[in-house]
Amino acid sequence: MPVDDAGPDGPLRSRMTRRRGTLGVIAAGATAAGPVLHGLRVAAREEGYVLSVFSVPGPGSAALMAAADGLRLQGVAGIVVLDARLVAELGAVHGIPLVPAASTDQYAGARRATEHLLDLGHPTVWHLGGPEDGPIARARERGWRETLERHGAEIPPVVRGDWSARSGYRAGQSLAVESGVEAVFSANDHMALGLLAAFTEAGMSVPRDAHVVGFDDVPEAAYYAPPLTTVRQDFVAAGRQTLATLAARIAGVAAPARASVEGELVVRESSRCLQSG
Repeated sequence: MPVDDAGPDGPLRSRMTRRRGTLGVIAAGATAAGPVLHGLRVAAREEGYVLSVFSVPGPGSAALMAAADGLRLQGVAGIVVLDARLVAELGAVHGIPLVPAASTDQYAGARRATEHLLDLGHPTVWHLGGPEDGPIARARERGWRETLERHGAEIPPVVRGDWSARSGYRAGQSLAVESGVEAVFSANDHMALGLLAAFTEAGMSVPRDAHVVGFDDVPEAAYYAPPLTTVRQDFVAAGRQTLATLAARIAGVAAPARASVEGELVVRESSRCLQSG
């Protein structure tokens, strides 16, 4: 279904805004209302573009090709696909440039989080991973694992959750009774929230007894107990990079298959330096 993205004032705002053109966006499932789309909208407004957004259930749906046809009929200058799995399925859309949305370098962010915990003096880092079949979870797990390998550190077994705080809590219950759990890299902030609750319930104090780092920097992360160290994803920067890549394709200039941006490590109380007491 198409979504008019002219803005809160609708057509009036559109007439008052100096447009560069219309870009199409195809979002799958939850990405239709997610932070990736928000970042793209901010970047599009900065550049004077209007977005025409189609939401589809996911790969393999009849709505996917219908969305592409709808955007073609609108005469969009280019198309951004928010779910990379859809790019190969769509292929070329009648000569319209098509790019996947830029994303945070998940692998590099995980390496940065793991390095931070090792730099605090921990002999190893445990990992609370996301679903095994998810590409984001796999990239973050690979970054953690290869960082430990590079340092010659022991690689503990992965404790896995489903991105929810509830699954993080259950994982935290199991980790709290393991010996030698001093540092944990959680593949997202919501699971880290559950992990912190389980550790507190088991009598473990963070950061006194263990250090915890998450990923995403959700708005609530700064208000966790304790405030959570995490890898921040800059979705607006990703949106700008996406538009730069698409603009290059529109101009017929070579551009990378998929652009990425660096995540920023935001250090808070959950990984306070051991030496600070």
